Amino acid sequence: MKHMDYDEFKERLLDELRERLRKSIRAEIIQVNKNGVIREAVGMEEGLNEMKPLVYVENLYDQYCIGAAVSTCAGFVMGLYKAIPEFHTEQYFETWEEVKPKITIRLVNWEWNRDELTEIPYRKYLDLAVYCRIILGKNENGVISNVVRKSMLRYWKISESELWETAKVNFQREEFLIRHIDDEIGYPKCYLDKFANLYGKKDETYVLTNEYRNHGASAMLRLDILGEFAEKMDGDLFILPSSLNEVILLPDRKDRDTDFLRSLVQKNNRNYAVDEELSENLYYYRRDKNRIGVVL
Repeated sequence: MKHMDYDEFKERLLDELRERLRKSIRAEIIQVNKNGVIREAVGMEEGLNEMKPLVYVENLYDQYCIGAAVSTCAGFVMGLYKAIPEFHTEQYFETWEEVKPKITIRLVNWEWNRDELTEIPYRKYLDLAVYCRIILGKNENGVISNVVRKSMLRYWKISESELWETAKVNFQREEFLIRHIDDEIGYPKCYLDKFANLYGKKDETYVLTNEYRNHGASAMLRLDILGEFAEKMDGDLFILPSSLNEVILLPDRKDRDTDFLRSLVQKNNRNYAVDEELSENLYYYRRDKNRIGVVL
């Protein structure tokens, strides 16, 4: 059977969704800027609420091409929409005191996100940008969050310095996990195989992330965690940016080929969507200085 092309699929998908939705809910294909890459997503909007992107159209189209019916793809989108708790922006943005406990710190690549960062308070760190998000909710399915924009600071009547002080305090309370790569259930096998027994010795490859593996790469900013782990490993650490969601930690045993490690980072990026990449650089943590730098 001949498949519809991508554009035809989009139209059919929207038709299916609009037949299932109440009149007060609007479904559209929207442009999403993720890590400097423009992608198309199915978005839902109800009343005056912000249009929320739910799933990338290309992912649905891939499923359609391998046999899923358009109605099945539409059903998947509807399931996602119904599963997301109803968070109303005004409920959280009403006052600074209400939103204050929900602010935390996250990381993206500075160069790849320069345009979008113009409307976002951020600080440059190495080749990265540190910015803030509001954690709206957490459950077994993951995390729902929103970017803090400059316009929000004006609404809350606070300064950037107050935002950053709050974010730092909350970030220090956030829980992050370090697990051996063998214990990371669901970790991409193509990446694990590259690290396993690299030198025919005991594998010392670890994954640093958060509980939900959602923007967990920001954990590399927690120098207290890195310092404690470096002491435990009795060595400085190579930090390999796996994605926005996690980083890889390798104790420096003075037998690591930095060019090889850097090539692993670059090869690994090909296994992720472009909008999930953090960097193509290799980082190094020195415990005597409690500082991270880029390996040149």
